[in-house]
Parts: sequence; structure tokens; C-alpha cells
Amino acid sequence: MNTQATDLIASVSTMRKAIQLYPESHPAYRQAADGFVQAAADALASGPLVINVYEGRLYAGSDVITGDGPGMSSLADAMDARLVESLTFEAPFEERDAKGLAEVLNLRPSPELDVEEELGKRGVRHVHVGTITDEEAEERAERDRRRQEDRALYHRLVAQLRRLSDMLKRGEDVELSTAVPMVEQIMKRLMEDEAAVLGMATINAGSEEELLHGINVMIYSLHIGVALGLPEDGLTSLGISALTHDIGKVAFDRDDPAQEAEMERLHPTVGADMLSRVPDETHAPMLVAYEHHMGTDGSGFPERQGDYVAHPYSRMVSVANRYDRLSKAGDNGEPTTTPDKAVAALLRRAGGELDPFFARLFVRVLGVFPIGCVVRLSDHSVGVVSARGEDLFAPQVRVVLGVDGIELDEPIDVDMAQDERSVVEVVAPENLGVTVSEYL
Repeated sequence: MNTQATDLIASVSTMRKAIQLYPESHPAYRQAADGFVQAAADALASGPLVINVYEGRLYAGSDVITGDGPGMSSLADAMDARLVESLTFEAPFEERDAKGLAEVLNLRPSPELDVEEELGKRGVRHVHVGTITDEEAEERAERDRRRQEDRALYHRLVAQLRRLSDMLKRGEDVELSTAVPMVEQIMKRLMEDEAAVLGMATINAGSEEELLHGINVMIYSLHIGVALGLPEDGLTSLGISALTHDIGKVAFDRDDPAQEAEMERLHPTVGADMLSRVPDETHAPMLVAYEHHMGTDGSGFPERQGDYVAHPYSRMVSVANRYDRLSKAGDNGEPTTTPDKAVAALLRRAGGELDPFFARLFVRVLGVFPIGCVVRLSDHSVGVVSARGEDLFAPQVRVVLGVDGIELDEPIDVDMAQDERSVVEVVAPENLGVTVSEYL
């Protein structure tokens, strides 16, 4: 059986070469095809033959195929590269089977290549494949699927907020409860995959900056609420309040410079007035719209009495709002800053403009290198922070650019606490052409 299996393997190699070099009418092609069919007939005389590959070696069933015959390493490499664990040959093996198998083994390996499907397209009926489960590929595929679902959820929220904004602008009756299911989905995803949800907040705003800002502030506010231990109904109320905190801006024409200054000053009052007419048991959205620009030190607007204390949700949203503004479009006209510098800016404002407890809580859950930071490592490779580590200075990093600056075929997850490299700097993703949301 060993000799017959060796002859069969040699004929596979010969047939693969013949297909590449000769037309079907060429004598060398005919000799290769006839030889493959005859070798298969000899090997299958006593029943089906299973050729397995394991750690680069070929087996006939459970018996190792000894020797170094022609095509041995070629077939083992071809099967490994195409994630084929076994080839089962059955009688009657025909020329169609010989040609189809050789063609498929000549196809370029790729994650999308389905060997069994390709054999079926070629009418191969007497060769069956057993495939190797590529767990890493499955994990990547699952991560890509969830990312697509998260993106779809994010864009549904954008559409929902756009509808609410348009209806409020027209003075129509609205129910904030229509957004509750999507807010709850964001909450659920935050519990399942913190990095994926924070990755949503890195999506570029484009022409709908204010709509995306509302969603990002909701994500960051929920992050604070979860860390605080708010119950589910409290998180839902906080999420809706954060989502609509800037709703008053829809009453102004942003293309009119004369209205721009008025919008900044008056949108809290206008938004609170709009939301006061919307049914809500807690009135939290109205309060947050009115109070989110009130500093805990008495600064900000609208004006109020010295002993006025803003709602806790307003103070959480104020922190989230400031972080998103800092990390997306700069502060007071300054250039966009990196997430680590935005965190430092929050700490500087804690106890003044921002509630010190909520600001420090938010910074603690974000970490020194917040999820979504693009970092350069000591070997000059570049990665995206994908999770916090126990050591604040050693996060989990998904390396996306190699030491040569070229994008890796597949990102590599690294625990910096276990790696000889270190984080040397945080860099702006746009400077490197890195789209953070693609990697979280």
C-alpha cells in the first residue's frame, strides 16, 4: 500500500505540472492524465484510500508514507496551504477527477478558497476533502461580522437621531422611547466588547459631525455610568439624555455666521424647551440639555444661582462631551489632540469646569492609553490600543503596521506587559493613514 500511495502522490505532482505546461491534446498531458488514472486504479483496488497530512508529513490512513519520492513535499505543502487535512480517493477514479483535483491544487491559496466547492465546480466526484479548521481565521471572520453589525447599529442610531432632530425642529410630537432599543443594544455591546463600542466613537464625522458627536457622547457617558454601577433603567435614561444633549442646535442655521454664536450660547435653553414638550417620566433629557455646559465651579452657561447643583447625568455628559470635543475637533479652535492628551486635559479641568469625581472616574476607566489610541512601539511598529492592561502603561495593543511602516496582512494582538517592546509615543492616526475603527 505504501508503494501504491507513493505512486499516486507522484502522479498528482506530474498532473499538476502537465496542466500548467501543456494543452490537453499534448502527448505529455495525455501521459500524465492516463498515468494518474492508472495509479489511482492500482491504489484503490482494495478500497478507498485516504491521504492525510500532519505536521508536513503524509500518511496513508494512519500509516506514515515513508521515502522521499517525487511530489511528496509538494503535495504536503499544497494541502497545508489550502487547509486540506485529507484527500479521500474512491473508485472509479476518472480523468475528470484527475484534472479537477490537479487544477484545484494549483489555485492560489487564500482565506476565501473553498477546495470542496472548487472540486464540485469541476465535476470531481471521486475525491473528497477533509478541511483543517483555522481557528484564527474563524475568529477574524467573527470579529469582522460583529464589526459590520456594530457599524450598522451605529448608522441606525445616526438615522434615528436625525429623524428626532428633524421632527423637533418642525415642532412635531416625538417619543424618545423610539431610540431606547438601540441605546440598550449599545449598552449590551459595551458589556460584551468594550473595545468595539469605543471603536464606534472613532468613526470620522464627515458631514454629520453633530449627529455623530451626540452618539459618541452617549457612548462615553454610558462608559461612566457602567463604571459607576448604574442600574439598567438608569443607564437607558443616561444614554437617551446624552444622545439628545445638543438637540437645541437644530433650531439654528449653522451656515449663517450670525446664528453660530447665538447657537453656542442659547442651544441649552432652546434644547430644554424642545424636550420639555416630549413625554419622559424622569425629565432627565430636558435637564441634561439645559445643564451640560454648567461648570461645577460656577462657570459656563446658562446663568444660575450660586447654589445651583446640576443633575448627576448632566455632570457625566459634560465630561463625555468635553472628551469627544477634545479628541475629535480640538478645543477652542486648537488642533485635534491625541486621546492621551485629551485625558490629561480632562484632569486639568477636574474640580473646575468638570465634576472632579466623574472626570477622574472617566479617566480611570479610559486609562493612560485609551482604547483607540494609535501608538508607536520601540521597534517602530504601530498598533491600536485594544484593551487596558493591569499595568496602566502596558495596554493590549493590536499591531497593524510593521517596522517598515507597511500594513500587516493580519493585525497581531500583543500584551505589552508580556512583550519586550514598549510604547514610546501616541501618534495621530491621520498622520499614518490608520482608520482606528477598522481594527476595533
